[in-house]
Amino acid sequence: MAATGGSDPEKTVTDMSRERIITNLQQAVYILNFVAVCLVAGSMALSISKIVDAMEAEMFLSLVRVRPWKPRTMIVMSVTSYLCLVMLSCVGQLWQGKGKYGRFLITAGEMFLCIGTTVAINMNYNGIVLLVVVDMVRGQKGSRQKVILGIAIVGLYTIINYNLTGAYFNMIPWESYLTAYSTSTQAFLKGTLSVFSSMNLVLFILYMTMLIQGEYRERERIQNLNEQLEEANRKLKEYAEEAEKNAEMRERNRLAREIHDTLGHSLTGIVAGIDACLTMIDLSPEATKKQLMKIGKVARQGMTDVRRSVSKLRPDALEKLDLEKAIVKMLKDTGAASGADICFDNQVRPFKFHEDEEEVIYRVVQEATTNSIRHGHADKIRIQVSKAEQWLTIHVTDNGIGCKNVEEGFGLKHMGERISLLEGTLEYGSQEGFYIIARIPIRWGEEHQ
Repeated sequence: MAATGGSDPEKTVTDMSRERIITNLQQAVYILNFVAVCLVAGSMALSISKIVDAMEAEMFLSLVRVRPWKPRTMIVMSVTSYLCLVMLSCVGQLWQGKGKYGRFLITAGEMFLCIGTTVAINMNYNGIVLLVVVDMVRGQKGSRQKVILGIAIVGLYTIINYNLTGAYFNMIPWESYLTAYSTSTQAFLKGTLSVFSSMNLVLFILYMTMLIQGEYRERERIQNLNEQLEEANRKLKEYAEEAEKNAEMRERNRLAREIHDTLGHSLTGIVAGIDACLTMIDLSPEATKKQLMKIGKVARQGMTDVRRSVSKLRPDALEKLDLEKAIVKMLKDTGAASGADICFDNQVRPFKFHEDEEEVIYRVVQEATTNSIRHGHADKIRIQVSKAEQWLTIHVTDNGIGCKNVEEGFGLKHMGERISLLEGTLEYGSQEGFYIIARIPIRWGEEHQ
């Protein structure tokens, strides 16, 4: 049968209409051949009864030289074989595509019943073979199978053709049975069977035409689907390449942010500490030595953070400490190295969030402190963390030199990128120093009292 498919409603309706036409044609072929079998078997059985009643059996046997079947046996065998053939054909349609060996057994059974039905009517009607041909054609795919199909059809037609094999099987021609009827009745029966044969052939041609058309449409649909699949694969490949490029760009930006935040923060503290050492080295060598030790500690911590950033890990302080202690330690080290007075006012309890939120909070505080010292030359920095509903606010102010026209540098840009990943906002400006206000929507991770 033609397979329906595709998402086009018009194609679906067309395929459904074709299926209905094929079903109607098949039913018409079943009925037509049943009537033809009954006509031939009935006329043969009735002819034998007429011959017996007329006491002409001896003369009939001398003409045909073969003893015919009993009338009842002839009718029962032909009708039963044909009905079994129809039933097996319907089963074959349900079995189609479910198994190669099952399909083979069904086809073999149809051929056997076709031969049985034809032999029961002495090979006087071979239109039944078209039913088997249709089922065989419908179930075969591929050139090799169709070659085998062609050989099987030729063999089947040869077996049931009276002119070719009838004499070898001692079959009695229909014309011999018709001698028991009048000339007009003979003409009527022959004409009727001829009409049935012609109609059967016409229906077979229409049936095959619809099947071939359906197969062509199915191939066309598969070709269209293959083209769509190729186009989808091409777009998917382009998307994958684009996604790979974006991933590489995001990774470069991430590494740039991480290295800037860690290395920049550490270098800022180191530079400020070295400036202080240069100022006090002549006055207090011991104090300078202590200051240099603090600077070395900050430098080593910066190196550790750089390694972790390259390895795509969180800051080392967050790996070892909770968020608040990590921020306090970082600010303490920065203040010790730079000499700045840094005040951390945390009004949020508990101070525990998801890892991505904690890393952003830590980096915002770190970068804001670094900017105040590096660019603003501030010696007093105040950091306040508060919350209102689901929003966490980080407010950083300093007493640095400020800036009339604030230009977004690398630090502010990547600080904004980090915050935007959490769908937060960043505000900054210069007012008696410099200020930064970061607002982050918090999921409030774990609640610790």
